Amino acid sequence: MKKFLRYKIILIFLLVIFAIPILTAMRHNVNVSNIENRTLAPLPQYSNERLLNGEYFSQWENYISDHIIGRDYLIKSYTLLNMKVLGKHKINNIIIGKEDTLLPFYTEELSNNLEDYLNNLNAMTENMKDLQNHIKSNGGEFYFVGLPGQSSFFRSRYQNYFENKEGYFVENENKMFNNLEKNNINYINMNEVFKKDQDNENYLKTDHHFSFKGSYKTYVEIIDRLRNDLGLDIGKPLDIEELDIVTLDKPILGSRNRQLYFLHPTDEKVSIAYPRTPIDYEKYTNGVLDPKLYYINNDENPSYNIYMGGDQKEIIIDTNREDLPNLLIFGDSFTNALEPLLYYHFNETRILDLRHYKEMNLYEYIDLHKPTVVLMIRDDLNYGNPEGNGKFQ
Repeated sequence: MKKFLRYKIILIFLLVIFAIPILTAMRHNVNVSNIENRTLAPLPQYSNERLLNGEYFSQWENYISDHIIGRDYLIKSYTLLNMKVLGKHKINNIIIGKEDTLLPFYTEELSNNLEDYLNNLNAMTENMKDLQNHIKSNGGEFYFVGLPGQSSFFRSRYQNYFENKEGYFVENENKMFNNLEKNNINYINMNEVFKKDQDNENYLKTDHHFSFKGSYKTYVEIIDRLRNDLGLDIGKPLDIEELDIVTLDKPILGSRNRQLYFLHPTDEKVSIAYPRTPIDYEKYTNGVLDPKLYYINNDENPSYNIYMGGDQKEIIIDTNREDLPNLLIFGDSFTNALEPLLYYHFNETRILDLRHYKEMNLYEYIDLHKPTVVLMIRDDLNYGNPEGNGKFQ
């Protein structure tokens, strides 16, 4: 009887061991984890070379780890256990910091990336100088807009036993803007602007982007500087009284909270704004007519993607006011919340995300469209990143 029970346990164990990989391989798998915001391991491709050097088995290990049946449920349960029972502050590479602020844990890989970006700053500013000269040769002006990222702005909210990269952010900012100054490159340092008003609501606590307050202040600073420094004949930035500001009812699905399976309780909400005096425009998103500036589904909690539908390779907003200058914006997702306000001041506004736009390089695009002003908008985690929106040619 005992021997039969032992065989039964062994049989069940073997069934589980073999069934999980087989079922994992058979199920329909996604390529990207929306929760972890990363690409998952692809299905391994067999070759004799990979089999002999062990790479094939290593790829299967990564694949099963990323796609194993019940993976999301297991990670969610693990997250809940650490949050509610064990009371940990570091979960899934997210820090639950002071004032309920969710911040990134600086892994060795992320820290190494930042050091590489810091070392790239001299080359980056040289490339920006060349870009500025190219824009001027086409009759335009260039402006770099530097933004502190959420983890940079809130770095004092890390507990003392976690790395907050204070030294990196200070050196990064000083080196970046000193280089821009030496090379006579027009710039706006929004960290300096934000520090003047000491407003801790410029950024979201559960997302890596700025709040409506932060994006509005950035918009105002950009328009003021273009008017005052370049003498651009555009209207003053819209006052708060000239905007209908709507705060959405449901809390935001923040990108940091996403990594915690949205288990971190929050009542943080996002706002959008419409000019009280509207202007006519035609908007094209990736070549398709699309009038929306905000993408709202009242049945769902919003994310930062409500602004312009998230990252798009190319957006064109034409107001058909040919007496006004033309604007080109390129940058990462921080541009999204600025675009529904900036277009108001220009004849034509073009927006590129060079991580996705591949039809031509930035130099060729400028040669073709000859914008009056080109804005490069980047957060300080990417100042020296030579890829994506740091790759002009």
